Amino acid sequence: MATVFAKLIIDGKDYGVSALVVPLRDKKGKVLPGITIKDCGRKMGLNGVDNGVIYFNHVSVPSENLLDRFTSVNDKGKFESPIASDNRRFFTMLGTLVGGRIGIPRSGNSASKSGLTIAIRYGDQRRQFGPEGGTEVPILNYRTHQKRLMPLLANVYALHFALEYLTKRFLNRKEEDMQEIEALAAGLKSFTTWNTTTTLQECRECCGGKGYLSENRIEILKNDTDIYTTFEGDNTVLMQLVAKSRLTEFKQEFSNMNVFTILNYVAEQAKTTITEMNPIITRSTDEEHLLDSEFHLNAFKFRERDILTSAAKRLKRHIDSGMDSFDAFNVCQHHLVQVGFAYIERVILEQFILQVEATKDTSCKTVLKKLCNLFALSQIEKNKGWYLEQGYMEGVKTKAIRKLVNQLCWDVRQDAVPLTEAFAIPDQCLSAPIAIHQ
Repeated sequence: MATVFAKLIIDGKDYGVSALVVPLRDKKGKVLPGITIKDCGRKMGLNGVDNGVIYFNHVSVPSENLLDRFTSVNDKGKFESPIASDNRRFFTMLGTLVGGRIGIPRSGNSASKSGLTIAIRYGDQRRQFGPEGGTEVPILNYRTHQKRLMPLLANVYALHFALEYLTKRFLNRKEEDMQEIEALAAGLKSFTTWNTTTTLQECRECCGGKGYLSENRIEILKNDTDIYTTFEGDNTVLMQLVAKSRLTEFKQEFSNMNVFTILNYVAEQAKTTITEMNPIITRSTDEEHLLDSEFHLNAFKFRERDILTSAAKRLKRHIDSGMDSFDAFNVCQHHLVQVGFAYIERVILEQFILQVEATKDTSCKTVLKKLCNLFALSQIEKNKGWYLEQGYMEGVKTKAIRKLVNQLCWDVRQDAVPLTEAFAIPDQCLSAPIAIHQ
């Protein structure tokens, strides 16, 4: 059988998309009349998963095959639904598929862990060049090699904790939390799977020709996870979904405001200007300040709030000028994707900081703190142009952050192999000769 999404039309009236259970084959496996099934053919990867096209030609099913949690047809043939809007009903149905948007990024992050384990072990063992007259050194000791791999190792740890948080929220979900959970799942799916694609490419390159050999498995990891960026929804479209969810919350927040909450909002904005955007802080290169989790989180929150606010103002300006809402969203699409990124990056950092604080073992806590610092400062370095444009930092500060990121890469390198050992991937599952301990 298949669950088929199709238009429900009664007496010529279209009630939008509904889901029906449709038998495909008889008990002997023979395709039923009116149904044609074709395989999609060979793909870049995941060829163990069947993808095909199903054609229906005047196929009838009984009315009880309609999945009727959100859509039903009563005994008199009249349409009934607890959700009035066709669009909202459709997206509510799709919301039940959110579990897939949690499984895909978890799978992608696991692939990143495998790729990093292979590349870091190889980099720790492979020796090349060195000081004149001295011994050759492991390629992982080279600063460029560290800068390529250590931030990605920090990303994987950050995403591991964020996905654990999302999974727990989904398992203990309440109806009123579903919109936020769906936005989280969409955003983390996008961020994680994009990160997987980037990570595996970098791991392949960092292993040179050895990484190009099929026997060392990065090839199959790349091919099987490349689809994840469009699997369960195209990442760019999903980030726009995240942005729309954030804009809805933003609108509700302001529509529920009274004079006191408006004053509080203005006061918070003023407080940010005084505490975070004064000349001393925007130019501060003090290492204690740059490694402070409060500074990291404030920077992420400022970016999230500012991008969301400016996107909302921009959309309102277009719509107030008479532009159709569809066109207004189309004009602002690039902006909306950044709304999604800023929100997800803040959530990931928040969960990483909470994990560091909750870690009891002192040695583990020290290493996790370095990883958390590296994740936070790498993201700030990536977005430094935006922070400079907003006057949140000055050039002297972003240069200091770049220097500190390089130092953190060196520090994390000392624990890089144990950090991949912590993934606990058995050698037979890793299945890469260059990653086997010698």
